[in-house]
Amino acid sequence: MSTLVLITGTGRSGTSTMSGALHHLGLHVPGPYLGANESNPKGFFESRWAVRFHKQITEAASIHEFDSRPEAFDLAQAAVTDEMRGRLRAFLERECSGHDQVVVKDPRSVWTQELWRAAATELGIEIRYISMLRHPAEVVGSRTTYYAHPTDEARRRSYETFNVARWINGSLVSERETRGQSRAFVSYLDLLTDWRPVLAGLADDLGLRYDVDVAGGEASGVDDFIDPGLRRHHVTWDDLEVPDPLRAIADQVWTGLLSLQAAHGSDESASAHLDEQAEQYRRLFASSADIAHDAVESERRDLRPQASARKDGQGKAPAPRPAPPGVDGMPVGQVGGRDLVKVIVGRARRKASRLKGIRR
Repeated sequence: MSTLVLITGTGRSGTSTMSGALHHLGLHVPGPYLGANESNPKGFFESRWAVRFHKQITEAASIHEFDSRPEAFDLAQAAVTDEMRGRLRAFLERECSGHDQVVVKDPRSVWTQELWRAAATELGIEIRYISMLRHPAEVVGSRTTYYAHPTDEARRRSYETFNVARWINGSLVSERETRGQSRAFVSYLDLLTDWRPVLAGLADDLGLRYDVDVAGGEASGVDDFIDPGLRRHHVTWDDLEVPDPLRAIADQVWTGLLSLQAAHGSDESASAHLDEQAEQYRRLFASSADIAHDAVESERRDLRPQASARKDGQGKAPAPRPAPPGVDGMPVGQVGGRDLVKVIVGRARRKASRLKGIRR
């Protein structure tokens, strides 16, 4: 019987390092992979097929790949079709043919863990989950460096805030959806510091088999692959500007995940605590949207004439003013529901700044 190892965890949490390590230990990581770049010089070891598959689902659901909305998970489930299920089964059947241990790594799988589990079960494949853990401040610091270029303090603060929210939502969904399954939580820092006890522990907890004696110290390609210097961001909360209520929830989620790591993936009290944090986060998110209500309605009113012109065929809608780089500067009509509150609040800040200058 084949075993599928699904590596998950929020982006920039060490998923590529784990996938690459398992590759060097003889497990099959389906290619072709995403290419290495400045953000990941050792390579992503991430199947292009899996990335395209998950992106199709998130696009169909009109959610961001790492969406902060509590309802994003339900939207993703509603977007899955029988055709997608069939393609996933075909992918697994193909990749597991001739391989007894297959590794698929993609942080976007946070939305599809049950989907993978169902497909594996139908094919008689055992599934294991590895969730990578990295402190949210470091995750956000890394994402800011490689994926965002805030042009002013307000945009930087906004980017940090909604990325902490994304880390919280993704972490809560992933833990809940793998609960009761064969799983392990792995610290990225532990993996970089001394990979051998980490991988030996995974072999014991998940029943994985390697082509070298990891615990006995036999030489492996992992020795050259894992470099402690890969941890290039030593960021703490003091380096970020995140609202205290959001930071408090992130801290509680982090504590719960560390408890699960120590308990080898199963701790009923830790999971119950994370459910409480999910409810706290849902309330905070809803309150934030309520606070931004008037700004949202104002933007909608501004957008209606353009939408009407397009609908009635009366000519092209007025071209939007050049927008600053990044999601915060995108026209609301292009956001498609993603990061809506962030965009609206950013617009409100800029309008307030212009009015302030006029009054002076």
